[in-house]
Amino acid sequence: MKRNIIICEYISTGVNYIDDVKARGYEPILLDGCYPASSEELKLWRAIRDQVKAHLGNKYTIIPETPDYNELLQIVKSYDPVLVLAGSEFGVELATRLGSDLGLTGNSADRIKAMTEKDSMHQALKEHGLRYIRGKVVRTEEEALKYYDELGQEDVVVKRVRGAGTQGVFLCSGKDEMLKAVRKSLSNRVKKDGEDIAILIQERINGTEYIVNTASCNGKHRITSIWRYSKMRLSNGTNAYNYSMCVPRLEVGHSSLVRYALQVADAIGIKYGPIHGEYMVDDKGPVLIEVNCRPMGGALQRKYVEQIFGHHETDVALDSYLDPKKFEEDAQKPYRVRKTGAMKIFIIMQNTPVLSAPVLQIVTHLKSYYSSSFDRIGRSYYLARTENLETAGGTVYLLSDDERQVISDCELLHLLETKYPRILFQDLPKEVQKPEKTDIEGIIRHAGCKGATLVFSDTANKADGAMTVDSDTISKAYDSFEQGILDLSKSESFSDLESIIQQIYVFASKIRKGGRILIPQSTYRNLPYGIEGMEILLQIAGLRIELPIKGETDLLVASV
Repeated sequence: MKRNIIICEYISTGVNYIDDVKARGYEPILLDGCYPASSEELKLWRAIRDQVKAHLGNKYTIIPETPDYNELLQIVKSYDPVLVLAGSEFGVELATRLGSDLGLTGNSADRIKAMTEKDSMHQALKEHGLRYIRGKVVRTEEEALKYYDELGQEDVVVKRVRGAGTQGVFLCSGKDEMLKAVRKSLSNRVKKDGEDIAILIQERINGTEYIVNTASCNGKHRITSIWRYSKMRLSNGTNAYNYSMCVPRLEVGHSSLVRYALQVADAIGIKYGPIHGEYMVDDKGPVLIEVNCRPMGGALQRKYVEQIFGHHETDVALDSYLDPKKFEEDAQKPYRVRKTGAMKIFIIMQNTPVLSAPVLQIVTHLKSYYSSSFDRIGRSYYLARTENLETAGGTVYLLSDDERQVISDCELLHLLETKYPRILFQDLPKEVQKPEKTDIEGIIRHAGCKGATLVFSDTANKADGAMTVDSDTISKAYDSFEQGILDLSKSESFSDLESIIQQIYVFASKIRKGGRILIPQSTYRNLPYGIEGMEILLQIAGLRIELPIKGETDLLVASV
């Protein structure tokens, strides 16, 4: 009996296939794919792949990347595989072609264009009588101008015929923006089989964007998950991911979206495996943006997704190939979400030098925090401006029984990245200022402090009736103080913002519920954005900002 399953491009969420395949008693064989992309994009994708390889160690057989398809076909054939699966967009064409040529269960190679090329996807919809987005492939500025005039619509989208993760996608308003995007796209052309990949101009549909993920078994389709996108248009015309949030329940219009998505799977010609479909819903109803015939990206951990939907996508995909009976039984189950989940994807608004990353401390104190990934941090002392999914600053995965909490945390993080980015990524050392001596006893007196009081100080500023700790002793302090005073008046204490924020959160954890934290101006002036920066840290920690104390208007007060 065949026991090997080939996983082509085992990155992002597709890495889950490895353990899923092993759990069914098969041996995963990993295959490095070749994909048409710019040298810069390939460098980035190979770096991501290398990170996965480093994590996996030497546990698995890996077939190296090669441009000679016939040679690769013979290598893969020698493993006598039962399946060839695509783990990411870079593996879709190769996995489909290999599986088809080896006569394995899967999708026909005749459908590769509809599965991977955005113009062909919409042509397939048109041929099946489904709503599609008008567009045309262009190879010159003249062709672009001619079609723009024919389309008769001011807002258009310029994108590559092939790509993923908003690579080379531009939202354009007016002819000038369209031409600028076309020129940039033509100057950065990517080749496939020796020919330039063409540029697609489409009418722009404005509405609410959704993800509908499906899986198919011998042409029968089922829904695996539904998410709603929030994206942000950047000044360069690109469309950056803000967050993706699960759809917790089907509401008005959602059933039409689901029915349309299942019809799209038929039109594209999908018989087996997953589709990550992206759709726009406007006043005319749903319309496909594009399909990606592989698992949803975002490096989703299987245990995280299972807490939301009760299953994870790569496991359902394996059912479609290996266990049709289970697939059909599970397809009859109603759509239910157990918890609300969201992926917040960080947008870097401008090129940013990074001395430290307070974001690593900040996000862990969100009430709906589950996990995070900031792979770009540490590669260099610089974060380039976000232009697509691959150049995002990082991802935070949120999960809660409280849908409102997840929404609130997403909105808070978006506020920080757009209005207060230096609280997330420390860019420049703060100018050293002469410290102001804090009148701790005066604060205790005016604030009416009673009972146990903790002072966290960088100047050994002691006061009668209070316990004073510094950065070396704060972690060992008693953990049930009535109130705390944050006395960090030395600007050099904030030279490593990530470290000092961690210590501030340790300090806050020492104050009992119902207690107060008092922060003088001599402390919060050292933070980026001053008092607002401190209020952000307090809010994230779940503290409540209180009214100022009479006679101490510069004193920031918060309650636990």
